[in-house]
Amino acid sequence: MNSLFKIKHLTLKSIINIGILFSINILLSCSNTNTPVEVKEDSYFSDLFKRTGGGFTGGDGTYSVELPDGKTLWIFGDTFLGTIEPDGSRKKTNPMYIRNSFVVQDGNELTTLYQKIEGCDHSMIIPPKVIDSEFTITEEMQWYWPGDAFIENNELKVFVSEFHQSDTGMWSFEWKGTALVSFSLPEIKQTSIVHFNFNNEKEIHFGHAVFEDEDYTYIYGLGQGKPYVARVKAGNIEADWEFQTTQGWSPISSESIPMIEMDGSEQFTVMKRKGKYIYITQLGDFSTKICSFTSDKPYTGWSNKKELYSTPLPETKHNLITYNAVAHPQFIENNSLLISYNTNSFLLSDHFKNADIYRPRFIRVPFNMIHADF
Repeated sequence: MNSLFKIKHLTLKSIINIGILFSINILLSCSNTNTPVEVKEDSYFSDLFKRTGGGFTGGDGTYSVELPDGKTLWIFGDTFLGTIEPDGSRKKTNPMYIRNSFVVQDGNELTTLYQKIEGCDHSMIIPPKVIDSEFTITEEMQWYWPGDAFIENNELKVFVSEFHQSDTGMWSFEWKGTALVSFSLPEIKQTSIVHFNFNNEKEIHFGHAVFEDEDYTYIYGLGQGKPYVARVKAGNIEADWEFQTTQGWSPISSESIPMIEMDGSEQFTVMKRKGKYIYITQLGDFSTKICSFTSDKPYTGWSNKKELYSTPLPETKHNLITYNAVAHPQFIENNSLLISYNTNSFLLSDHFKNADIYRPRFIRVPFNMIHADF
């Protein structure tokens, strides 16, 4: 407005016209109540997964996929079941937790899916070698942690990473490879597991993000802290993959190059909005920063970095962390994107003292924070 006072020889009529236009603009901008202007906690989803018993009471991973019947399937890694005491502590179960679970959301109702074998709780997806051993190889020794999921040919497809316990200790585990697990719909019954051997050439944890474009399905993963990308013709995920290299796309996975030179989180999201591709990630090394990048292609050219949010810790203890932010595009509201992130502790005992630590938390990010054209 200072420039108005610097202009000389304005007539009274022009001043009035400028004032009217300025007032109209203010009224229009104030009346646009559907456009959020800052990141906010999504209390609905955060409260929805604050459970007290009767199934899921804590987990990480927090992928989601919209099912053909309109329900949403939430996919979790290590999952606590059982009961939360009135003081907020977690009652110990045997086993203490399972390695993965599904939660079906139908409106406000959540139903936890996992396996019950001879009266004992087991993961929803179990490695065949564990089952073939009749559980002499246990899920504490060999397990799947799930990645992203999608629907193909009316089947649910879930990527998983196989791990085994290499030593004693909560964090002493090693990655063994990538697999794809298929489920029939709508009953969500496992039909097959396919293991991908190319991962042995170069350790990239493919399947931690999936994006289906018009002609290709893009499969993303993390290796040495950097995000990588492969692709396959749409509608046939089990066909031969191509990998992004310095010379273009190649069938040789060991020639893969990062799609961007930055350290990101193990799990992340790639999606499309108004002709632009969006990459949502939490920075590596236990950073609290959730960031976005945009591009004209789903595999390269990422730029326009935006720091969207810094995750708060639920307590002031030094052993707590947040990690692996992912987006849930089926829940876009008022031009804002739903993003979840996980909380955890380096001490297993913390999860029994305070059950509120280990659960997903949700935020709403206005799209115009990600890109001015959104």
